[in-house]
Amino acid sequence: MRAVSLRAGSGSFPRLDARTLIGIGLAATAALLVLWLTRPAPMSPVLVAGGDLPAGTPLSELDISVRRVAVPEGLVAGDELGELSDWTLVTSISAGEPLIASLLRPPALQTAPDLLAMEIERARAVLGRIDPGDRIDVYGSTARPGEPAETRLIASGVYVVDAATSESTVGGERVELLLAVDDGLAAALTEAMSGGDIDLVRVGR
Repeated sequence: MRAVSLRAGSGSFPRLDARTLIGIGLAATAALLVLWLTRPAPMSPVLVAGGDLPAGTPLSELDISVRRVAVPEGLVAGDELGELSDWTLVTSISAGEPLIASLLRPPALQTAPDLLAMEIERARAVLGRIDPGDRIDVYGSTARPGEPAETRLIASGVYVVDAATSESTVGGERVELLLAVDDGLAAALTEAMSGGDIDLVRVGR
């Protein structure tokens, strides 16, 4: 048998200079950048109308489907109703249309469909720690000359539709609220605001 010997380097790859290596690296980086820029946008689940949906009916009783979209801003994100089961649509929508957050009405606005604005000192409004969706108790205090102040509960469990804090040049920070009311509650709160001091208590959180 004849022995065969291989010399070192006889099957080696050609040597690459620094310029070639840099070029390969730049090409690889460019390829990765193209892949990153052309990657598909992440899709998020949102709720859509499975059929024509009427206004005023709880969502749990309606045909709701799920669709995935790239831009869910302003839409109702998620793949189930969850806490929105008892919410209703302000206006009817057609099959396939997405549910828009601004078109949904909480259950509290079904029994108290009107809005009342209230502006109050921050110190009397839980230091401003009131958010949309909270419920508050409203207390009114009156004082007659020579008599101790009298405080009474004006309204209980009032639903807060919106809340914001503003800066006043006169009395410091104030809290601005939009409250869900009916005719009777609106009259009681308006009278209380014009007849003495108001204090708010956040409840149920």
